[in-house]
Amino acid sequence: MQSKIEEAPHKVLSVIGQNLVREIRPDIPRRRGKNGGKLRSSLGYWARKQEKDLQIGVKQFYALWIIRRDTDPIKPVVMKNISTIQSMIGYALDQIRKGK
Repeated sequence: MQSKIEEAPHKVLSVIGQNLVREIRPDIPRRRGKNGGKLRSSLGYWARKQEKDLQIGVKQFYALWIIRRDTDPIKPVVMKNISTIQSMIGYALDQIRKGK
């Protein structure tokens, strides 16, 4: 991961998003029926350049109702990885400062 950050510090949010989604996806509840697998596959991240933030969520409009009935699969993974996320952002900021 460190090499990707060194190559392009501004893409650190994308790297964080990719890793978090990869870890969260197995915890998304599977549902039976017509749309059962779509919830898990619709989990994604959006590293927005203009807003300079990272969003993680599901694209399906009904996802909130399903997740509300179950435990939130996103927050525990983010909390578990918070020190890694902070260090990656700190390292990226250092790389950006070096370039200026």
